Formats: sequence, C-alpha cells, structure tokens
Amino acid sequence: MFDFKNASKEELEREYKRIAKECGDDTFFTKKELNHLPSALMEMEQVIAFSSGLMDNNTWLIVLTDRRILFLDKGMFFGLKQTAIPINKVNAVSGKTGMILGAIEISDGHATRKIKNVPKATVLHFVNKVQETIPPFHSEVQHLM
Repeated sequence: MFDFKNASKEELEREYKRIAKECGDDTFFTKKELNHLPSALMEMEQVIAFSSGLMDNNTWLIVLTDRRILFLDKGMFFGLKQTAIPINKVNAVSGKTGMILGAIEISDGHATRKIKNVPKATVLHFVNKVQETIPPFHSEVQHLM
C-alpha cells in the first residue's frame, strides 16, 4: 500500500509516473490537481487509475480509487472544485474513442458526468478499471463503442 498522505514529493512523483504509464496519461494538464490529490484522499485510500479531460469547460483530473471516483479541478491561481462518487454508487460507466481523443461517461443514478477530450490511450484502461472496482452485480457497464 502506498501512503499518499505521508509520502515525500519525490515518492509522489514516482507513484504518479507509475500510474500514468500504466494508464497512458501524461499528467501534463493536471499537475495542479495531482499536487492537491494527497489532501483530497482519505487515510490509506489507494489510487488505481487516473485520467483527465474537460467537464463543464474546465480541465479535471478524474481519479479512480479503491473507494470512489474523485473529480478535481484546481483553479489557475486559487480555488478548488472537488466532487466524488462512492464506488458502490456507480451505476454505469462507458467510454468512446475517436481518432485522437475520447470521452468517458459515469452515471450514479442521480447524474451522468460526461468527460470529453480524454486522452484516447486512457479511455479503455480507465473504464475497465472502474468495471473491475465496482462491486459484483452492482452496475451495468458498457464497453467501448
């Protein structure tokens, strides 16, 4: 288990690079959000995958943990938007890829969050990891179209 809350900056960078390599993400547009991520995580919460994309005309970091899907948008100079869906509340997840970019949709029964301009390489990986993390027989998971 990796301790995100107590890790050094260098340890966090190594862990983020490892996860990014596995997911196919480059972390270029989400460095501010990644710097904030440890303070947004619960004690010993584990990051499984992450991606980034546009939601509500802002760039968001979308983080799958062993407990929830976390959405982070750190403002350019100040402010932070954060929302989460407990993993056992996810009803459906779907992904779609285009020539260069893709999209991910995550539904929790109350809302569907649509993340556009997702790096194509991360879409399938993220959707599959969410599917693996959702408790069995809990959700309707749609595969890439």
